[in-house]
Amino acid sequence: MAWPSFLVASVATMICFAFVDPLLVGNDDYPPPAFATRMTGYAVGFFFFWLVASLSSLLTLYLVRTAHPEPPETDTAEDGGRSTE
Repeated sequence: MAWPSFLVASVATMICFAFVDPLLVGNDDYPPPAFATRMTGYAVGFFFFWLVASLSSLLTLYLVRTAHPEPPETDTAEDGGRSTE
């Protein structure tokens, strides 16, 4: 679960920060205190994407493990499924 979410977060970080400069996030080109340096912005972004990808993996794992099994198919004809019509 950790590796797929890590790889997804890595790619999402690269794509996001190819278009967005972390220092320019905020109002009037003034960086918020959380993004004092670019590296801090990259780290916060990466961990955000990693959290989202981890939650997605956890939800998928939960849904797969709690799925109801399909009932077995039963033959209704007595002679092996052949119709006499």
